[in-house]
Amino acid sequence: MEKIHRGLILHKVAKRNKKSITQIAKDAGVDQSTFYYHKEQEDLPFDILYKYAVAMDYYFSAELPDFTEWLKENRLNVQNENNTLSIENLVKERDYWKDRYYSLLEEHNKLIKEKYLNS
Repeated sequence: MEKIHRGLILHKVAKRNKKSITQIAKDAGVDQSTFYYHKEQEDLPFDILYKYAVAMDYYFSAELPDFTEWLKENRLNVQNENNTLSIENLVKERDYWKDRYYSLLEEHNKLIKEKYLNS
């Protein structure tokens, strides 16, 4: 059986998260350089991974079944154990990406206008 590289999984999940890696690290109580150190650790300890899980509100159940067991054994309350989003969280995420899209669209249009006026 192939060993799972926990640090790489952490990094992949963090890159998909709506928070920046800087913010995830801060919310986990570490600095950004420590995050990059942790992502290189194949056997990243579950207690450290847990801090990132809480920071991202993502509990790695699909990627790391052993982590899910560790959470249960340590009686750590996981509100979103199945990595499913509630309707409220889905609406928040949708609104976040919609606002992000409009912001980028406005910036894009502004750049096009500037380029057009300067030609």
